[in-house]
Amino acid sequence: MTVVPAVSPWTAEYRKLSLGIVALVSVFGFEGIAVGTVMPVVARDLNSLAHYTIGFTSFSMASIAGMAFAGVWADRVNLYRVALGTMVTLAIGSIVIGFSHSLPVFVAGRVLQGFGLGIDLVTMYVIVGRAYPESVRPKALGMLAGAWVIPGLVGPALAGAMVDVWSWRAIFLVIPIVLFLPLTLLLPRLRTLPTSTSSNTTPGHVKLLAVGLLIVGLSMLQLTTSRAGMWSNLFVSVGILISLVVVAISTRWLMPSGYLVAKRGLPAVIALRGLVAASYFSTEVFIPLALQNRGVSVSMSGLILGSACVMWFAGSTFQGSTRVNWSRAKFLVVGFTVLIGATLLLPLAALSADSIRTAAIATAAVWSFAAFGVGIIYPTLGVLLLERSTSYASDSASLQMSDSLGVIVGTAISGTFLTAASMNGDPNSNVFSTIWLLTASIGGVALLISRRVQTTITKGNLKVVNVTGD
Repeated sequence: MTVVPAVSPWTAEYRKLSLGIVALVSVFGFEGIAVGTVMPVVARDLNSLAHYTIGFTSFSMASIAGMAFAGVWADRVNLYRVALGTMVTLAIGSIVIGFSHSLPVFVAGRVLQGFGLGIDLVTMYVIVGRAYPESVRPKALGMLAGAWVIPGLVGPALAGAMVDVWSWRAIFLVIPIVLFLPLTLLLPRLRTLPTSTSSNTTPGHVKLLAVGLLIVGLSMLQLTTSRAGMWSNLFVSVGILISLVVVAISTRWLMPSGYLVAKRGLPAVIALRGLVAASYFSTEVFIPLALQNRGVSVSMSGLILGSACVMWFAGSTFQGSTRVNWSRAKFLVVGFTVLIGATLLLPLAALSADSIRTAAIATAAVWSFAAFGVGIIYPTLGVLLLERSTSYASDSASLQMSDSLGVIVGTAISGTFLTAASMNGDPNSNVFSTIWLLTASIGGVALLISRRVQTTITKGNLKVVNVTGD
């Protein structure tokens, strides 16, 4: 009797697990997108408009700590406990925010949420690695991207309606309620998954201390870049350099050896995740501001970003198709090429179009292509990591931390141009064009090193290049 390998995460054996994963990621997706929509209302209600960004930065810093914690924890205990801890942390953080009446309490809730999300991002990769066979993993990782589509499309409108009918607090207080669905679907299946013996030699307490050093470096970076235009260019440049050195030192205990130089194999995979995050998200964060400066409405600029979620899912589906017989390295080359091309076209679409309507439509089209490219890249890197990993939890934590590092460092450095320009009034088109040229260049660096995901295996006197991990 011939056994036919599973080809889908939606077969009867995996259906409940897949539904639970999608439900949990969708809750996180809605919460993340809703926060971006309602933060101006929150900041005004708490009389903290001057500290608007702290609601985001506190979340990001805490998520890095959560990733490191999950990297140590998820290899030592049953995934049931890890996932349950994630949900409880998110629920408590949401309740704290829902009843907050001051900025410090609000930030405390965001820290709890960020810590929970950091654990969740790592846990999802570990679950995919342990629960699904290798043939199903590309589609399972594409499924994670699909879980963001509906939150991306309906999240901004639903969050706005909840604010109009009830209060911004309702958005956070509803989170513990909607967590019941993934709780009932996901947790019973996770009880049956075995724990894993990690081959990672770095002690857990050393990793957590390294995360503390990393957060110090990132905090220094954000402080320095926020002073652009007030401090001299030399002082800002030196501050950025010192901050990056501190960050680089911390990665010695958090990333595989060779990460900083994108050494061939697993280090290159993890380094590429940071570069694609820096290129894509450091571009995207400035799109609404550039469009709104031209007169495009807040809702329309938000819809443009939401619609990109659909094309991200399309790219993820494309890389998981059994009909496309490409190597993982080729998927990366195509994905990065599309991302770079779209980023270079963005100034033409958003800033050079004659009318506001044309600018909005052109930007939506261009950025959809960028999202398609990134939709190919993200799950491809995930598959490569799972193929090469000797410790799903530790290596997945490194991958997610690289992602967060890319977003924070890329956005902070590119934002110095905006901060300096804002000292003399509203930023002009040249500022956004400069930022997007910088982020496209980051994508170019990633394209150049994307071939390093290949590994060379010696068989007798022959050297075989392995691009799929088989």
